[in-house]
Amino acid sequence: MKNFFLILTVSMFMISCTQVSENHIEKTENHFGTIEVNDAKSLAMDAFNDAYVANDMSGQEELFAENAVANVNGQETTPAAMMEGFLQGHNFYSDVQNSERATGTFVLDSGEIYTNTWFDWTGTSNATGKTVSSPVQASFKWENDKVVEVSFLYNSHDYIMNMGAE
Repeated sequence: MKNFFLILTVSMFMISCTQVSENHIEKTENHFGTIEVNDAKSLAMDAFNDAYVANDMSGQEELFAENAVANVNGQETTPAAMMEGFLQGHNFYSDVQNSERATGTFVLDSGEIYTNTWFDWTGTSNATGKTVSSPVQASFKWENDKVVEVSFLYNSHDYIMNMGAE
């Protein structure tokens, strides 16, 4: 009887150790990394976007490595110049919003880390009164908890056409 309870206990333990949780997903050969949301890097990028909307990017330069590169619609610049250019847009647009934002950090099996954010940018032109909208995609590449490369992509046609003369 003692052996029976021992075998039963060991069997129950082995079964419980081999059970897979209901949220477990088997990694396929094409699966390459994970995506995190509400992690420190995603929250830092949300704060970056919030600072832009608030027209005050004070302290945001701390996110970037010393030699970081910024690309805005394929034009290479520095993160400082990128932020300055973004803030200058507030001279031409009011009620600037970033809506329907989604942000996630991609941790690749290779060790590379990117935080991507997508949102709809809208603003009302001070010159024309027209509300302009454009989907935006941004990618921030991290190394040692600093952004080393950032890319923003959006359709700037209507944005530029409605800036008008100040």
